[in-house]
Amino acid sequence: MKKVIKAIWHGIKAVFTTIVDWVATLLGMKENSKYGRVLHCIVGTAFAIVLILWVTGTLVSFCRSVYWNVADLCGFDDRYSEVSLSETFNDNLYYYEDYWSDKGYLTDSNGHKLLKHISCIAKPMEGDSLVYFSDGDKRGYFHMRDGHLVVKPIYEHAWVFSNGLAAVEVKGKVKFINSEGQVVIDRSFAYDEADDGYVFHEGHCAVNDSTGKHMGLIDHSGNWVLPPIYNSIIPKDTFWLVSLKGQQSLLTFGLDTVIPMTDASFEIGDTDIIAVFGNHSLGIYSKQGKLLERNLVYNIEHLMYDTREVRYATHSISDDEEYYVDSAPEQIRAIATCLRYEAENGWYGLMSPEGKQLTMPSYSRITAVDKDLYLCENSYGNGILLNSKGVLIR
Repeated sequence: MKKVIKAIWHGIKAVFTTIVDWVATLLGMKENSKYGRVLHCIVGTAFAIVLILWVTGTLVSFCRSVYWNVADLCGFDDRYSEVSLSETFNDNLYYYEDYWSDKGYLTDSNGHKLLKHISCIAKPMEGDSLVYFSDGDKRGYFHMRDGHLVVKPIYEHAWVFSNGLAAVEVKGKVKFINSEGQVVIDRSFAYDEADDGYVFHEGHCAVNDSTGKHMGLIDHSGNWVLPPIYNSIIPKDTFWLVSLKGQQSLLTFGLDTVIPMTDASFEIGDTDIIAVFGNHSLGIYSKQGKLLERNLVYNIEHLMYDTREVRYATHSISDDEEYYVDSAPEQIRAIATCLRYEAENGWYGLMSPEGKQLTMPSYSRITAVDKDLYLCENSYGNGILLNSKGVLIR
């Protein structure tokens, strides 16, 4: 054994000597010269330090790996050293997360670990009993009653159970499995990582068609109840937000129309629905679809313009005498006739002093040029001139 180690060391030493000689030759230094000996000493010391650090790091990593594997097999894995209770399923099932390793585990009331190496979990929708979990690589499911493994972590992507079904991704296609892990809906629905999640709401789920270009809604049997012709379908609050060619519609989860297809986008609040229309104006709907207010206005501002008058800065030296201290004139500014209002964030329109909206909020910038003249620009910086009645100046 000593001969083998000695042979390895001589080999490393020979490689090291060759490198040093090459560097010395490159720098024009001979080995027996003063600088050559210094170079050999410096490079040799640095090489030895690097080699020792590399060997030490490799041995430590190897030993840690062996220890963790043996500890895991023997049941005394101490990597779970800083754990905290994350979820209580019932009186006999708990999920703990580990701070250091980001690997949690399930345990019963006696402290027995039922399922280990869990990186995250997600509880099912109301009425379902299988819990989604990930081992950091694949996804599977366990029963929230006693923690027994129902579906092994074999899926690249998976979603929570809802209405007795869960979506899983297999080779770029979305399928649905039941609570026994059996595939019950397999219609070649294309997987799209940008989708919000394949979950049933009141018996309907939004999925892509086989091309992945359009979306529709399916029922519990996988049949289309809303044809796959839409650009997107997203669950929001208790509604389906349906988009098609720049327009949107709101449907209940039961597919009743709340707001028909409109040139607007919708933001659903706690008590009402804010509509942002295509012309950047705002409206408010009730959650039953009744239009409550149209042309909402925010952030009303006065506009200033540069007049043709100037003044010079002066400094008084007595009650009846003054003199100029700056020869550069200062242009006097004044308030224009119309006001500027904001509707959608960053979009403006003109308003009369009496509060009448003279234009739609179709401009990204409005500047007063004169008392009754306004430069109104779009998002590309192209502008038009309007008077105080909102009429185009030609």
